[in-house]
Amino acid sequence: MKERFTTARAAQILDVSTNTLKRWYKWYHCDDYQKPIGLKLPEPEISGNGTMFFTMEQVQELHKFQTELRTIYRGAMAEFNATYQWGQRGSKILNVGKQYKKKMEDNNNE
Repeated sequence: MKERFTTARAAQILDVSTNTLKRWYKWYHCDDYQKPIGLKLPEPEISGNGTMFFTMEQVQELHKFQTELRTIYRGAMAEFNATYQWGQRGSKILNVGKQYKKKMEDNNNE
């Protein structure tokens, strides 16, 4: 039988918090946000009480996800984090940014 790691142990191996690991999955499974095609998360085994278990291969896939999220796909979770993690303040900042982009587009079209 392959060794399985809990969410906490996998997060410790990856040097991230358990909340970060859970947030990755929450974002990945939410249909409201567009995900890059090449960015994949492994499907963990989930126990009856909701604990996720990962094999070492899955932990390595998570490390690849972490690296790609920080480099190639940087900013892919920005909108999700603004609303989910930062709440009202993040939503307000997003709206200000959208208004700024619209104003810049209007100025360029003139």
